[in-house]
Order: sequence, then structure tokens, then C-alpha cells
Amino acid sequence: MRLPPFSCALLAGFAALPYGLCMLDQYDLRILQIWQSRGDIGPVEMAEAIALSASQCSRRMAALRREGHVLGFHARLNPDSLGIGLKAYVLITMNSHAPAAADAFRARILALDEVLECQKLTGEADIILKVATRDLASFNQLLTQRILAAPEVATARSSIILEEVKSTTALPIRI
Repeated sequence: MRLPPFSCALLAGFAALPYGLCMLDQYDLRILQIWQSRGDIGPVEMAEAIALSASQCSRRMAALRREGHVLGFHARLNPDSLGIGLKAYVLITMNSHAPAAADAFRARILALDEVLECQKLTGEADIILKVATRDLASFNQLLTQRILAAPEVATARSSIILEEVKSTTALPIRI
């Protein structure tokens, strides 16, 4: 059973509510929608954007964080200004799906700063990585010496990103 937004707002001040217990109303959804594009917005500006009081926005924003709807806030950096000139996807097939091999591969990937994303897949490949490096030479070094050299990896196929047409972390929130 999910509680209506008004009940959640009242209860949130007294106890931690389990994730997913509260329904989100149109104001909560609008706050989340705005936060996705403006993570640095405060309650006063949010109040102006959604036509609620600053105190109401502040309470709602705190509740959304507390309830686990917001995982964090991050700055989006310009890769060109930092000398990151190449992004690519790498499809990996594993030698083994044994838990020990998976744990070893996970530890290896978590230690690589160049790996932006890592997801397990269904289908032909087992893993997809999104990586960012300075240039083709550093990408080649990452791929051959650090990824393909891993004993857990059977094969890797890469595709270099030529142009970023769309890149977002915003989820499709419908109000």
C-alpha cells in the first residue's frame, strides 16, 4: 500500500519511511524534473519555478532526498577542456561466469578511472563499457594492456564514438 503525498509529508517529519511507500504528486514530479537539469537549484528558485512556497519546496526537496528518489548531484564536466578526446563503447565476452571471475573483473573495472559505465548484458556480449581517454594511443593502451590482458576476458569489440548526438542522465518523468 502506498500513502498519498499529504500523509507522507506529515509522517516524514516523524520517522524514516521505506523506499517506494509514498506516491509522488505533480509538485514532487516537477521538482524531480527540474532537479535533473538544475541540480544546484535551491528551495527559493524551485518555489518560483513550480508555484509553491519556499518552505513547502524545502520540505518536499528534503523528503525526496530522504525517501531515496535522488541518488546524488554531480557537475557535468567538459571533456575537451580536460584533454579527454576519445570516448568509446567496448563489448566484452567473459571467459567464465563463475562468481570468482565476476568478482575479479568487477574489482578490475572499478579501479579504472577511464571506465565511465559498466553494465552486464543479455545477448552475445556479457558486458558493455563506456570509456573515455585522451586519444587513440591511450585508448589502445587501456584496451590491450588493461582490459584484454585480464584473464577473465575472452574477447572485446570496440566502437569509437564519432559524435555525441544525445547524452543525458535525465529519466523520462511524465507529469
